Amino acid sequence: MLPPTGHPMQFVTYAPPPPLGRFVSLLWYYAAPELPDLLERVLPTGAMSLLINLAEDELRWYEAAPAAPVTPARCHRLSGIAVCGAHAEHFAIDTAEQRAIVGAELTPGGAPPFFGPDNEALSGTHVSLDALWGREAALVRERVLEARTPDERLRALEAALTARLLRRPARPLARDPAVDFALAAFADPSRATTVADVTGQLGMSSKRFIRSFTEQVGLTPKRYCRVQRFQQAISAIARDERVSWAGLAAACGYYDQAHFIHDFRAFAGLTPTEYVARRRERNHVPLDG
Repeated sequence: MLPPTGHPMQFVTYAPPPPLGRFVSLLWYYAAPELPDLLERVLPTGAMSLLINLAEDELRWYEAAPAAPVTPARCHRLSGIAVCGAHAEHFAIDTAEQRAIVGAELTPGGAPPFFGPDNEALSGTHVSLDALWGREAALVRERVLEARTPDERLRALEAALTARLLRRPARPLARDPAVDFALAAFADPSRATTVADVTGQLGMSSKRFIRSFTEQVGLTPKRYCRVQRFQQAISAIARDERVSWAGLAAACGYYDQAHFIHDFRAFAGLTPTEYVARRRERNHVPLDG
């Protein structure tokens, strides 16, 4: 989960090198001291993340009602350091509550060395890190809080994650080769790879592959591919909001425009046109601009 958008802010990122970089794609620091108290929709990416609230020792997330994202159905409270599992549904955060935060975005399948072998249990939810790491979770947050600058805070989190990674020799510092192969195949824009294609090339049963992939990534292969296709559409909209929906649907591999709209609503709780209208409103873009 990346930070709120559309507000004056300080945003610092750092991509750690191996060995940590094989499991953590990005470390980031976000601060915006004067944010309005608003709920912001967070869209699914298929990735897991670790979050540390620097402003208060609590993190909150909200179940957003599909038709009214500013009206939460339920508030969930966690400790100030928590894990956001891979999810395929949107939720909401309070931008003011997350005005100062450090995060780590994990690579797909990068979670087992940190959180154990069964990441399916974390799918679609948020968990206080002390439930997984015990007292060590609070110590990690304290070390990050003690650091003075954004860069030092990112380095403190990098050191904590690297130490956690290297002292777990029972957990191999590599993903299942079959999962790595599948992730690379699914990410290749030059071909539309199906789960059947992957299992056929791997020479393994569909059931065995799906179980291994889901345990390591947190989503089934089919749902993971749907989320990545949705994110491809989101990126295209960000580049040019005046897109042809039929053209975008075809470019992203949807069967037709109806299929695109159905999937988009399933993940965002909005139609594509509703999503664009809200982006314009948030960014104060005139409709004729």
